[in-house]
Amino acid sequence: MSAVDIRNLTYTYEAGVTALRDVSIQVDKGEFVAIMGPNGAGKTTLCLHINGIIPHILGGECKGKVTVAGMNVWEHPVYEMSRKVGMVFQNPETQLFCPDLKSEIVFGPENLGVPRDEIRRRLKWALSVVRLEGLEDRAPTDLSGGQKQRAAIAAALSMMPEILVLDEATSQLDPIGTSEVFSVLKDLNKEYGITVIMATHKSELVAEVADKIFVLYKGKLVLSGDPEEVFSKVDLLNKIFVKPPAVSELAYKLSNRNIKLMPIPVTLQKAYEKLSSCVREGKIKPSPITATRKRHSKGDVIIEVKDLWYVYPGPPPIEALKGVNLRIRKGEFVAIVGQNGAGKTTLVKHFIGLLKPTKGRVIVNGKDVSTVSPAELSAEVGFVFQNPDHQLFAYTVQEEVAFGPKNLGLPEDEVNKRVEDALKLVGLWNLRNVYPFKLSFGDRRKLSVAAVIAMKPKVLVLDEPTTGQDYKGRYEITEIAARMREEGCTVIMITHDMELVAKYADRTIVMGLGKILLDGPTDEVLSKEDILEQTYIKPPQITQLANLLSNYGVPNNILTVDEMYEV
Repeated sequence: MSAVDIRNLTYTYEAGVTALRDVSIQVDKGEFVAIMGPNGAGKTTLCLHINGIIPHILGGECKGKVTVAGMNVWEHPVYEMSRKVGMVFQNPETQLFCPDLKSEIVFGPENLGVPRDEIRRRLKWALSVVRLEGLEDRAPTDLSGGQKQRAAIAAALSMMPEILVLDEATSQLDPIGTSEVFSVLKDLNKEYGITVIMATHKSELVAEVADKIFVLYKGKLVLSGDPEEVFSKVDLLNKIFVKPPAVSELAYKLSNRNIKLMPIPVTLQKAYEKLSSCVREGKIKPSPITATRKRHSKGDVIIEVKDLWYVYPGPPPIEALKGVNLRIRKGEFVAIVGQNGAGKTTLVKHFIGLLKPTKGRVIVNGKDVSTVSPAELSAEVGFVFQNPDHQLFAYTVQEEVAFGPKNLGLPEDEVNKRVEDALKLVGLWNLRNVYPFKLSFGDRRKLSVAAVIAMKPKVLVLDEPTTGQDYKGRYEITEIAARMREEGCTVIMITHDMELVAKYADRTIVMGLGKILLDGPTDEVLSKEDILEQTYIKPPQITQLANLLSNYGVPNNILTVDEMYEV
């Protein structure tokens, strides 16, 4: 029996943009389905049809037929669909509104008339699933970005819907947290028969749990099948900017050496089994890695943190930073990683003066942040927020980017040049007259980056810059940061994207519970899987594969597919 049956769906937004073109998909009851594709492919639009937000709340022109849980979506309002379909949005702040976390999670079941004892059971269960126990009385607005996303997932899980739709719902979670959510969703799918439909870029986890994958590109369905069928099309996926699992990319590259790992493995375990067999049989002989790795820059210290403590007043008071000591030098590219709520954002907010130390000192380019204003520090440090909507306020894209340079007192011609250069760099020049909040989430993220780089800061701080970005967008933004680093800018990037850490950062700092657990060259840090696990971080999949194969002579400090291929 079909849980979702979509026939020949074409949808055009009121603004005239056609987001879906003749899309037909069928999802059987109890399936775990992934919807993949680059930004702008139509994934969110498709998800919004499943619970009736389109067409009942968002207007536009629809053609075709959408049947969900036996109901024609055109004929049933959203409140009726919500009894059958739960939805978790990409931006959790769009669906969190209660005064405390406990109220947020029980709101849905209460409105469905679920018995009190069952509501309590669901509350306890949902909190444990998303690792938010003990925060029941915390206001959602006081949670970190990743914790807010967990809260939204918990609220949806507490409804125990027949169909659960998630739109990039793990984009702000730490790596192990993301794995845990995927695992829980799979358990719900198997144990309770809940149909799970998930729009995501997390190909390596999709390969582990999905029954079926639909790939969209420019509003059209271009590929569908099980993970083995879809991820074996490495060449096609790369062309449409959908990232295959790293192990699949490796197998595809090895085929160029006539080393055929057929069928192409899509999971870590399968890749390990095939490659270890090849080594034992003498088909592959690993060689030591010869890549030259960058180490710490020897430039002058530009940021120094001395015994930094920070306590959020509460109630209850929260010790977010506990005796942090740190030096960052000019020209470094530093990644800061760690679990949600580890203190990463709290730390970097001190660099721009948005927070003042409870105890200790923070010195930025010779200035004590306790004695200068954020406005003064903004000429030194550019800060790109985790949620781009927190820093966008102008009427047009162009005005948004011009705001900073104008406030630096630059001449008009220099302001105009910086605006044009920044917008062309992020690919938004042709949208310069558009109202920022009419842009997609991914494009709003690029705009927030452009607004900062137009000020040409000495230090660029990026807080989860790739949230909501597809395979192409992730690298575009990080390449911009790398280019600024080559021009002498110091780059500090908070991220859960360990592949980007491996590719771009020469130094990685691991935080956990307000403290620094590791600090060193990226390859050395990512080889310490036991310590990383304490703060819910996993190395890139290709590094995990190298660790598994280390007994066969493969170096355990591999960071990228290209390095593994050379080995």
